[in-house]
Amino acid sequence: MDNVEQNKVAELGNCEDKASLISSEHNVVQHVEGAAYQNQGKFFYYDAPLSEETGVWIPVSVPPMWEREHEEWNRGLSLNGGYLPDRDMGWDNFVGENKDLTMWDVVSEMLIVARGKVGAIASSDVHRSMISWSSSHLLEQAWKEMAQTLTEANFGKMQEILKAEPPKWLADSSASACMLCNIRFHPIMCSRHHCRFCGGIFCNECSKGRSLMPTKFRTANPQRVCDVCCVCIESAQPYLMDQVSRAAQLPTRDLTDLSTLRSWLNFPWGQSMESEIYKATNTIEGYSQVGTLKPEKSIPDTILKEAKGLAILTVAKVGVVMTYKVGTGLVIARREDGSWSPPSAISSFGIGWGAQAGGELTDFIIVLRNQSAVKTFGGNVHFSAGAGLSAAAGIVGRVAEADVHAGLGGCSACYTYSCSKGAFIGCSLEGSMLTTRTKENSRFYGSPSINAVDILLGSLPCPPAASTLYHSLSNLFGKFNS
Repeated sequence: MDNVEQNKVAELGNCEDKASLISSEHNVVQHVEGAAYQNQGKFFYYDAPLSEETGVWIPVSVPPMWEREHEEWNRGLSLNGGYLPDRDMGWDNFVGENKDLTMWDVVSEMLIVARGKVGAIASSDVHRSMISWSSSHLLEQAWKEMAQTLTEANFGKMQEILKAEPPKWLADSSASACMLCNIRFHPIMCSRHHCRFCGGIFCNECSKGRSLMPTKFRTANPQRVCDVCCVCIESAQPYLMDQVSRAAQLPTRDLTDLSTLRSWLNFPWGQSMESEIYKATNTIEGYSQVGTLKPEKSIPDTILKEAKGLAILTVAKVGVVMTYKVGTGLVIARREDGSWSPPSAISSFGIGWGAQAGGELTDFIIVLRNQSAVKTFGGNVHFSAGAGLSAAAGIVGRVAEADVHAGLGGCSACYTYSCSKGAFIGCSLEGSMLTTRTKENSRFYGSPSINAVDILLGSLPCPPAASTLYHSLSNLFGKFNS
């Protein structure tokens, strides 16, 4: 009996021990869970775990947040999941001491500083207009500083370009394909071209640019360059036009007296603008001599005084019944202040028919009566239709005609005066086509994009290469200016 009671007492003790153990375990769990939620102010808030098997979830990769910082978080002062401390923010708070700064880091720092300045201004009692004025003033100052920086950088680049020396050209065998588009060369379909600035080998499509070269290249004509070099030296082209181009050089053919053979007779086809300038100067000087000896054959002063421009060219005409004529010259416009524009090269082609035979060489002076006439010669192509009686025999002959020129630039009336040398008799009705020599203008001024309108009606300065022409025009029109 005693043994049975002892066994029951033992079983009751075991039950009590188990109950106390369960209670203690339950208290431990409650203690841990309570500790986790009692310290919740030091961490970001997260939802409870979805499974009880994971236990209490305490993230170890999240930076601590104290109670005061948690209040700032609730007020919305966080930045991308972080927080903004009261003290000044430095790079040490985000990156290590040995970490290299990137452009994004610099921009972020500038944004933070700008945000602080804007906040300081907004928190003050300054009027909104003052804030707007301050912001625009700061932006204007920033743009000025940026423009100055870019100008200095561009100036340094230009100095490097102007001091460049001619490169050593690559051998043709060093490249079987274009160095830009990689298209294979072909003797007919795709030929090789060297870039004059870098010496590389390119196809025609990748080397269409024409640019002036620096002084050490010793050339005044625009040269073929690849597309990359064309963009690279584009900023230096205005300076090179004023220093290196053919228009910026002083003339070497400055004598029009009988001591030079070329002054005796103007050749009808000028190979360059310098030749056209010399021919025009020689024509004006010859007309001045004829006008002095025989005033009745000179151009009336009224017409010259009202002239808005002159077209001066030399034309050769030859044939029997059907005649052909060809020649070249230049056109120049007179500005409001009495000065003259830069010259623009022109050429003439024509056919005539009638009772005529022989050949002659004629120097023409076409007086452009108004601005519309100047615009007509500023077009790429213009036509002339005139009827006149010509008679030239011996050394000197005179012809006066009234022509109507029509072209892309408009329609206008002009007066034509000429001096013929040769033997030609007949009466004819003829028309001619005058065109602007765009390529010659580009070579002379060093700009592929220049056109006759820019030359005649623009603000380009007078080129030194035409100084002899301006001197002759000054002598011819000087009496009107005074």
